[in-house]
Amino acid sequence: MGDSADWNEDNTALVCELFAEQVKAHNRSGTHLKKTGYKNVMDKFKEKTGLSYTKMQFKNKWDKMRIEYTNWKRLSKETGLGWDTAKKTWSATNERWKNLNKQYKGIAKFKDGPLLHEEEKAIMYEDIRNTGDDHWAPSSGTTPQILEGETTENTDDKDGDYEANDDKDEDYEECEEVSPTTAKGKRHVSVGRKDKGKKPRSLGGHWVQDQLSKLVTASEKSTASVESLARKEDNGCSIRDVMALVKECGAVPGTKEHFIASQVFVKRAEREMFMTLDTPEERFNWLTMKHDWLTRMSH
Repeated sequence: MGDSADWNEDNTALVCELFAEQVKAHNRSGTHLKKTGYKNVMDKFKEKTGLSYTKMQFKNKWDKMRIEYTNWKRLSKETGLGWDTAKKTWSATNERWKNLNKQYKGIAKFKDGPLLHEEEKAIMYEDIRNTGDDHWAPSSGTTPQILEGETTENTDDKDGDYEANDDKDEDYEECEEVSPTTAKGKRHVSVGRKDKGKKPRSLGGHWVQDQLSKLVTASEKSTASVESLARKEDNGCSIRDVMALVKECGAVPGTKEHFIASQVFVKRAEREMFMTLDTPEERFNWLTMKHDWLTRMSH
């Protein structure tokens, strides 16, 4: 097929189904499919469409849809947005969409409609969207890693949905600067201007321990703040709150609707989607369809 791939509506729907199938089969490692997972997708895609795409073409499609899914989820965190029931997407002024698109490239596509194939993409990406894998804290005990796939080269795929917005790590400066060896063969560590005239403390003594303690303390405070924010954001969308609505709509314990709710609502994305439904009848029908869809996917 050369270097191009035609991701029309049918091909995109199929590849989402195949990707989700491989994730459910535990053929994903980290943020991407395993070698076996990609091979299965390639074989089944060719079997159903007659098209032979490369692993890189499927990997690029995975990366693009991951950014797309992340952007859609970002909108639920933005304040001041409305909801367009006709378009089934978020509403905002043209200026707001313009500013959002500058910050998150490609996000303005949702001005005209919702994320397509959201259920499959939730299976593919939700549990790796906010795991903290792409963030580093001093107390983690590991060195920072570049998120796999973020620097993947784009091919000339015929996918006009949006342009990818690769996340880039900010540059950082070293805390210390070691000067070159002096004429006497000795090397010294330069100190800040405020420390001129003072003897630098030993790098192997209490100073290093003190700096490490400050880093750990700052990290613990940051973690506590994030946890506190997460608890606030769960207001009205906790498992207890959502399961109460499940019972109210008629999905009592012992029904297939109640069972599927107990399985899928451990994920916040599923709870948020359920909370967008307005009436008990809509919620009950959604649970029935969710159960039937997952049952078909498992066979």
